[in-house]
Amino acid sequence: MQNITANGYKRITKRTAERLYKMGQPILFCPVKLIPGGIWGNGCIITKEEGRTFEQVLNAFEYYNCNNETGYYTAFYIKE
Repeated sequence: MQNITANGYKRITKRTAERLYKMGQPILFCPVKLIPGGIWGNGCIITKEEGRTFEQVLNAFEYYNCNNETGYYTAFYIKE
C-alpha cells in the first residue's frame, strides 16, 4: 500500500478500515485509480449499517464502482 495523502484524506489499510467500520467511524471508499476529491469523483463515505458486514458493503461498492477504468479494488481513506 502506498502512503497517500490527498485533499485532506489519508489512505489506510483494509484491516484498519474494517476495524474503524466496526467502531462506527466514517471511511471513504474510493476506486484505486481515483483520488479523493478528484475531478472524476470523490468516492463514497461509508458508516456502519445495521445488519451489514464490512465485506458485504465492500463487495457492493466494488461491484458498482470498480472496473477497468477506475481500478479493480478499493482504496480506503480517513479524514485527516
